[in-house]
Amino acid sequence: MIINSILFLIYTIFVVSLITGGISTGIMTLIPDNASKPCYLGYYAHCSFTPYSTLILFVMAIIGTVLFLKLIKYVRRHYKKLVEAKLTLKTQINR
Repeated sequence: MIINSILFLIYTIFVVSLITGGISTGIMTLIPDNASKPCYLGYYAHCSFTPYSTLILFVMAIIGTVLFLKLIKYVRRHYKKLVEAKLTLKTQINR
């Protein structure tokens, strides 16, 4: 039980960091900055590999969002099982 809770917490932290990290660093790569060479879009950006790195980071955020939605479905499914178990225990106790 405790191990499952710890794994659930680690998974949640990982998924949330995928989302926030992917979005924030994806936006940061587009910021104009002093660089040694221009990016592939033609301006001196914070990252010289700008369009591709931005797409990679946004895909990472999308993958994190999909994993987060699966996590929500998992929690809902197990919550329903807990509620059903509680109701059956309550009816057995009342008999």
